Amino acid sequence: MLLPTVPSLLLQLPTMRLLPLRPQRHLFRLGKRSPLPGLLKRNQTINRFLYQKKERRRHCLRATAKPAHDRPATSAVSAAAVPNYELLLSRVDATREDLQSKDQSEKEAHLAGAQKLKEDFEKLRSSKASVESDDDLAAIDWEFWTMVVADYPNLARTHPVELSRAVQNGLPPPLRGTIWQLMAASKSLILEEVYTSLLTESSPHDKGIRRDLSRTSFAKSTDQDALFNVIKAYSLWDPEVGYIQGMAFIAVPLILVMKEQEAFCLLADLMKSYNIREMYLPEMPGLHLHLYQFDRVIEDTLPAVHRHLARQGVLSSMYASQWFLTMFAYKFPLAIVLRIFDIVVAEGLEAILRFGVALIRKNEEAIVQLEFDALVTFLKDGLFDIYVDAEAKKLDSNHSRRPSSLFRSATRSSNGSTDDSFYRVNDLVADAYAIKILPETLKKYEHEYEEIHRAERERAEEIEHLRTVNGQLTLQIKRLEASLATLNVEHIEVANEMVQGKVEIEKLKDENSDLKTENAELIKKNEELSTQLETLPATVQAEVEAKLKGEMDELMKRNLEVMDMNRTLEDQLASTESQLADTKVQFASVNEQHESLNRRWHDIRKVLEGE
Repeated sequence: MLLPTVPSLLLQLPTMRLLPLRPQRHLFRLGKRSPLPGLLKRNQTINRFLYQKKERRRHCLRATAKPAHDRPATSAVSAAAVPNYELLLSRVDATREDLQSKDQSEKEAHLAGAQKLKEDFEKLRSSKASVESDDDLAAIDWEFWTMVVADYPNLARTHPVELSRAVQNGLPPPLRGTIWQLMAASKSLILEEVYTSLLTESSPHDKGIRRDLSRTSFAKSTDQDALFNVIKAYSLWDPEVGYIQGMAFIAVPLILVMKEQEAFCLLADLMKSYNIREMYLPEMPGLHLHLYQFDRVIEDTLPAVHRHLARQGVLSSMYASQWFLTMFAYKFPLAIVLRIFDIVVAEGLEAILRFGVALIRKNEEAIVQLEFDALVTFLKDGLFDIYVDAEAKKLDSNHSRRPSSLFRSATRSSNGSTDDSFYRVNDLVADAYAIKILPETLKKYEHEYEEIHRAERERAEEIEHLRTVNGQLTLQIKRLEASLATLNVEHIEVANEMVQGKVEIEKLKDENSDLKTENAELIKKNEELSTQLETLPATVQAEVEAKLKGEMDELMKRNLEVMDMNRTLEDQLASTESQLADTKVQFASVNEQHESLNRRWHDIRKVLEGE
C-alpha cells in the first residue's frame, strides 16, 4: 500500500516529533487543536510496517542458513548492525538548523527542490513495474524508502535504529542520489540557477583543474566535462577556497549518482553545512580539528596503540589526513567509497572517525609491534589489507567471473586499489559502527582543541611580542653603544685637553714664578737705585727718577699682563676641571644604563632559550 504524500505543512515543522505512545502529548506539541489529525494514524502505519518488516527479516534469517560468501551484501551487515545512531540524529538537527537559518526565498527554493525529488522518486517507483529485468530496482524495499523520501527528518527521529541499519546496509543504487539530497536538504532551484550562470564565466583555476583531472585516475570513472563544470563552478562560488587539488575525490561520487547541477548543490552543501570547506582553507583548521578528535578517540578507546604511536613519534597527520580530505577515495574502490559516502551524508564528516578507529583497532596487534619507518608505511598502505577477502580474490582468479555491479568493471579500480568485490566491506562497516562516538564527546574534544589552539596562539603572540621587544631593545642597545662610543671619543678628547691644559698651567706657573723672581729682583734693584738717587744732585736725581719711573711703569704694566694671563689660565683650568667632572658623571650614567641593558638582554635570551 502506498502512503499519501506528506502535506507541505509537515516540511515547515522540522522539529515536530511523532510520539506513538503518547498521542495526547503529541497533539499538545503541535498546538491547540492540531490541524493534522492524520499524523497519528500515519505514525501507527509506520510502526506497524517496521514491525512486520523486522519479523519478515528475522524469519528469513532463520529459514536460510547460507554460507557467508553466498549471502546478499545487505544481510551481512543487517545481522550484525549496531544501533549506533547518535551522529545521525545530530546531523538531522544540524541540517534543520541550517535550513531554518536561511532566508525565506532560500527556504522556498529548498522546499521546491525537495518536492521535485519526491516527484522524481514517484516516477521511478511507478516505472519499476515496466522494468522487471532491472535487478537493482527489484531489490529495493519500496515501502520503507517511500517513507524515507516522504519525510526523512521525521522518520530519522522516530525510527533512528531502522534508518541507521538501512544506511549501514548501503543505500539502493538507483535511489542513492535522491536519498543523499534529501538527507542533506541540498537541492535548491535557486542554487541550480546560480550554477547555470557560473558555467558562462571563466575561472582563474581552469587550467589547474584540467591538468589535475587529466592525471587523476579516480576522476576518469565519470563524465570529465561534468566533473570539470562542477569543480569550476564551485571555485567561482566560493572564491575563498577556490580550487584545491583533491576536490575531484569529493565530486566524482556525486556526479555518478545525480545530475551535475544537483551534484554542484550537494557539493556546496557538503562544503558549507558539513564544514568540509574548513579542511580546504589555507590553514586547514577543519583538518587539524578532526585529526585532534581522531587522536583523542584513539587515546580513549585504544590506549596501548596511542602510547605506542606517541613513543614512536608517529603523528596522525602523517597517515590520516587523506582519510578526511578524500573520504578514503584515494585508497578504496569507488563502490566502497559510495558506501562510505552513504554514512558521511547521513551522519556528517565525523563518521570518518568511525572508519579510521575501526581500521586502527582491527590492526592493533600489528601496529604495536612495528617501529617508526615500517609503522608509517603500514599505516598509510597496510591498514586496509585486513579487509581483503583472499578466498574471494582467489575464486575470482580461478573462475574469471564477470562483475555484476555497475562499479565492478575491472579487477583493479580506477584509483588503483583492489576491486571492491575482494573487500569485506560489510565487515568494515560493522566494525566502524561498533565504535561508539557521541556528538557530546566530539564537542568536548572540539572545546579542548579550541582551548589548546587558543593557548598556542597566545603563546605564539607572546613569543612574537618578545621578539619585537627584543628587536627594539637590540636597536636601542646599538644606539646606546654608538652613543657610548661617541662619549668615549669625546672623553678622550677632553682628557687630552685637560692634560694639555695642565701642562700649559705648569708652564704658566713657571713663567709666573720667573716673573715674580724678576719682579723681586727689580724691586731690590729699585731700592738700591733709590738709595743711590738720594746721594745724587737734584737734577740727576730727577732724571734718574723719571727714568726709573718709566721702567717701573713698564714693569708694572708687564706684571699686570702676567697676572691677567695667570687669572685667565686659572679660570680655564677651573672650567676644564668642571667639564671633566660633568663628563665623569655622564660616563658613570652611561655605564649604568649599559649594564642595565645588558642584564635585560641576558634575561630575554634566557626566556627565548627556555622556550
